[in-house]
Amino acid sequence: MCGSLHSAVHVGVGWLAGLCVASSCFAWGEDGHRIVGALAAERLSPEARAVVIELLGNDDLATAGLWADQIRGDASWDWAKPLHYVNLPRDGSVFDAARDCPEGQCVVAAIPRFFAVASDDSRPMAERRDALRFAIHFIGDLHQPLHAGYKDDLGGNRIQVTAFGDTRTNLHALWDSVLIRDRIAGDWQAYAQLLRSAITPALAAEWASQSDSAAWANESAAITKTIYAELPADAKVGAEYAKSNMPTIERRLSMAGVRLAHAINRAFKNSSAGSGNGTPAPKQDGQVGAADRAIPVEVPGGRVGGSPR
Repeated sequence: MCGSLHSAVHVGVGWLAGLCVASSCFAWGEDGHRIVGALAAERLSPEARAVVIELLGNDDLATAGLWADQIRGDASWDWAKPLHYVNLPRDGSVFDAARDCPEGQCVVAAIPRFFAVASDDSRPMAERRDALRFAIHFIGDLHQPLHAGYKDDLGGNRIQVTAFGDTRTNLHALWDSVLIRDRIAGDWQAYAQLLRSAITPALAAEWASQSDSAAWANESAAITKTIYAELPADAKVGAEYAKSNMPTIERRLSMAGVRLAHAINRAFKNSSAGSGNGTPAPKQDGQVGAADRAIPVEVPGGRVGGSPR
């Protein structure tokens, strides 16, 4: 199935305590992805919710968004690694598909492709399930500014930072997890509720009106430039840095939640639960189970691997 899924999405486009190494620094971290999913879940249309439940076994988008990072340790999924981010040149802030994603091997192109698979009633249920889980995760990824970053430093993974006096981390992880974990004090659900209460109908409508993943990349790229410009010369950040940058993180998390719901609602607008090919997926807990690992995989050639962002 995994080989089929890869073919389907490739055809036509080709606060961490201690030292956070590149291979463990992912977009938003678990807290951020859970928050994005929770914000989106309450905005699903009844029609979309029914299909999500059929594919995932529940409507827990907060958990579903974690899967694409949980499979990173399995080499059979290495073909998906470049799909978590997009690299832009340092002297540019506007996504150029021909330059930045020539074979469609980036997060910008992956999002619509995976939604196309997830919403295709003719495809096997398991294939659609994994496509949906990828799409959920990738929308969160693209709203983390450093996922529209620079190849030479792996989206900030190579820039060492000291946070809050004694936390050694890197710039990417700082924005993924460190600042968020400092703010939420271990309760991501309460924090999600706080963000939810601040999303006015007008804001939601404004954010949902921009449904182009390339535009989301441009937003992130512009923020990335500011992040680099405002990083202290000694790469030491503390409470003032957090106070200054948390509003941006909160806005990006909130925008991702609203846009994720909008994308799912649009993808499943003309779908109906029960029409998929195969047996409905069992209830998922978000972990990579034996069934996932046992799926035969065709590891493709071409551009694979890359930064663990």
